[in-house]
Formats: sequence, structure tokens, C-alpha cells
Amino acid sequence: MRLIAHLTGVVGGLQPAAASAGLKPCGYVLIALLALPFPAQAQETDPPDGTKITSVQVSGLEFTRLSPGLQEEIGKLAGTPLNRQQLRDLAARIEAEQPRYITAVRVTPDPEGARVAFVAARIRDQDQPANINTKYTVEGAEIRGVPDRDITPDMRADLQALTGKPLDDDLAERLETTLRAAFPKYDVSRRTSRGDQPRHIKLVFLLSRNEASRWLRFEPLDANALFHSDQGWGANLPLSMRGGDVMVNPIFAFDNADDLVEEYTGFALRVESRRVGTERLGLFFEWSTYDEDWRDATLAALALNPAIPGPYRNRMSFTPLAKFAFTPQLSVAGGVGITELDPLIEDAGFESQMANAAIGSLRFRQQWEASNSASHHVGAAVPTRTVKAALESDLSYERYLAQAEYLFRRAKHQVFVSGLAGGVSGDAPLFERFSLGDSRTLRGWDKYDIAPAGGDRVFHASAEYRYRGLMVFLDSGSVWNTGTDKRVRFSAGGGFTPGPVFFTLGFPLNTDEFRAVFTMGFRFGISPFSVRKY
Repeated sequence: MRLIAHLTGVVGGLQPAAASAGLKPCGYVLIALLALPFPAQAQETDPPDGTKITSVQVSGLEFTRLSPGLQEEIGKLAGTPLNRQQLRDLAARIEAEQPRYITAVRVTPDPEGARVAFVAARIRDQDQPANINTKYTVEGAEIRGVPDRDITPDMRADLQALTGKPLDDDLAERLETTLRAAFPKYDVSRRTSRGDQPRHIKLVFLLSRNEASRWLRFEPLDANALFHSDQGWGANLPLSMRGGDVMVNPIFAFDNADDLVEEYTGFALRVESRRVGTERLGLFFEWSTYDEDWRDATLAALALNPAIPGPYRNRMSFTPLAKFAFTPQLSVAGGVGITELDPLIEDAGFESQMANAAIGSLRFRQQWEASNSASHHVGAAVPTRTVKAALESDLSYERYLAQAEYLFRRAKHQVFVSGLAGGVSGDAPLFERFSLGDSRTLRGWDKYDIAPAGGDRVFHASAEYRYRGLMVFLDSGSVWNTGTDKRVRFSAGGGFTPGPVFFTLGFPLNTDEFRAVFTMGFRFGISPFSVRKY
């Protein structure tokens, strides 16, 4: 308490000078913490490194708001030799977990050793809307999103304590922390709206079920608008309309050539429910119609290999699927894909072809938090497409694929590793053939230089490291046809990814030609794979 009183006094003494210098309130706190005698500024009375730590405390911040791993490491300090670098590292971890606070370390002598205190101070900015709301009286406060019976008496008492007086931001944050601990399967947000009376506000703590706790997830949408220096511009733009466990997505494609060898423009409508009577059962429907445009390199490759089914003018598909979750981590899906391919030349007397396949998929996903403030995400999927006689398909083929990804996060660091392998047998249409060399695979290569008509065998592996918005990567892979030589290609590069926007420069490695491929645009989606997800 004396330390907090000292901090308050320092802030009060420095406020006039800081205000004259144009600093905001967060600047006062920073100056105050800098004015404290830090351990690094050793004085003659400061305990030296190696002194036994007799007690440890955290002030200015509820200890329970820290992660269990960080709580454990701080608790283990008592009885160990003093190490100021270790203390500074722990203070940095407190700031990483609680970005609205800054933390200083205080070491004071004790008859039996040294006492350690981590002093956390809230960063306040007079321009933040939450702090502006402290000027208004709370007309009412409520919790929404969970059954009323699950709200405990303590939560109701906090709601009552918030009502009828100016907003107590600290109490509101404590209630948010309590709700997160009590409802780990929910995301908690605070909403403020105008009250019925002047200078009054209404406060709502909104809880929504988080995706990690769902038995089934909506199919990932690859929303993008991209530029590839070899392949030009393209876009795939969905308009998501979601209500509870049902999602409707009209999808508009414009000259999209990023995921297939064909360049297509058209429209799709996707309707999905991830709860049909139970959270374990879901339904998926997608109808699409796309007009195709073909590159000269693809047409030339098809002319040299007549065994590959030829190009088409329009591709219309209908895909109904049913999904079932054994656990929140493991699910299966099954259904059919009915596709009609119109001939490229209408007056040649050719009829449309049907490419109808039975679809199956096994999917696994898991994520967990480590004790050192790190998180791990693992995902894998095995989709298959097989033509059955009962489906009356003009083309007969099988397509199988295995793909996996791993994401490690810690503070501002991310490591992403992914891989895929697959094959096609029979006379598969062009949209079922594999390609590499786009904005997500073999970055630095052009797909139309590698396999302009796609291949029936593929594998790809990628490793990527990100720090803040900076990124470096290494890709390797091969796409080839059965009976031909398999050439493994490598590429490396880097880029800048501030949120969904990205800029990437990739260089092919094992080639005599020195060149670079530049890609840019935006993408909303979690999977790096360029192949379809079902």
C-alpha cells in the first residue's frame, strides 16, 4: 500500500509538468514508473543478485487474471536467489498478457533477504471511449447470452453495484474477468448504449459461444482479392449472413485463378446449419455456376495430352453434405457432388458431361494453451471423391487427399507448418486436378510454368515464421502426372502481413533463372491450402 501511495504521489507531482509537455494520462504513469528506483539502478542499500527472496507480491492487478503458468512461476520465486533479469522477463510477460497495464519491478531489503513486488499500473487514455463513459451514470447493467439460471448471486451483486452511479471501469473489468472464468466456452464483450435519461448509459455484458467449443464448424470461406505478378488480378468475395447456427453465403467470383488451373467468374450460394436437432449433426448445401476462361499454356498442354478430359465453357455444381461430430475435435462428412460441364465450343455437336462423385471427409482439429502463455493449434483433413455407378457420371475417377497444419503462437511470434499429399486416378475433370504455384503454395513459381493442365499427383510442405506483421517462409513441393518424372521445387521469401492484408515476395530456388513473384491483396481465412475443403 505504501508503494501504491508513493506511485500516486509521483504521478500527482509529475502531472503538471507532463501536461505542459502535452502528455496524456498514460504518459504520467510511464513517467511515474520510470521515476521509481528500479532494480537495474542499483544503490548501495539494494540487495545484490543472489540474495534470497523472502516474499513476492503483485500489486495493482488481480493475481488471478494472469495465466496459471505465469502465476506458478511468480509463486516459485520465494526462496530462490534474486535474479533481476529473471524478474524483468516476468514483468514483460505480465505486460504481454495484460496489454492495458505496464509493470515495474521493486526490490527492497528484508532482514532475511529481499522482498520482490511487481507493480502494475493501468494505462489510461482520455480518448478511449470506455473512459469517457466514466462521466456518465449507469442506468442499468445486464448479462446476455447465457441462461438466467447460470448467473450467480455474486455476478448479480456486481451488476447491482454498477447501477445508479458513474461507471466504475475497474469493477466492470473485474466482472468481465469473472464471466470469462465462469463461462470458458464463451467470448465476453462489453457493450455501452445511450440510456433513457440524459447523461445516462446502459451496460451490457454480452456472451457468445466461441468457435473452439463448437462440435461442428462452418466450412472455411476463402474470401480474397488478389494480385499475382504472373497470373494477374482475381477475387472471390462472399457475403456472410449468419443467424445463430445457420449461415447463408452468396459468393461472387471474378477472374479467380488462384486455386485451380482454370480462371473462373460466376456466382455461388452456400447454406449451412451446424446444428440439426443436436450439435453433433449439421447440413451443408452449395450451388454454383462459373464461366471458365483458359490460358494458352493450359490449352496447349491439353492438346499434347488427349487422355485428360478437355476444357469446358461452364461448370455448374450442386453439393449437399451431412456432417457428424464424434467429439468436438473429430468429425466426418458425407454427400455427393453433382457437376455439369458444358462444352467449350457450342456448335461442335458435343453434349455436356456429368462429373458426379460421392464425397467423404474425415477432419480433426485441436487447440490448447500452454503454461508459458503459448498456444498450439493442430488441424488435419482427409477428403475423398469417388464416382459411383448409381450417380450416372460420364467421367469415372477417384480423388484423395491428406492435409495437415500446425500453428504455434507465443506473444507476437507465430510459427506455421503445413503439408498436403494426394492423387487422382481415372479421367478426372480439370477442376479436380492438382496445381501448385499460387499465392499460398510454392510462392515464387507460376503454376502455368509448372503444370499448366494440373497433375494427378501432388505433395507440398511449407514452413512460415511471423513476428508482428513481418513474415518469412520456405515452400517445397511437386505436382506431376503418373509415369512422368517428379521434380521437387523449392521457393523462399518474405512479406508483410498487417492483418488480412498481405504483401509477399517469393523467389524460386532450384532454377537457373533469377526471378521474383510478387503477390498482394487481402484474405480472410485460416487454412493455407489451395484445394477444396470437402
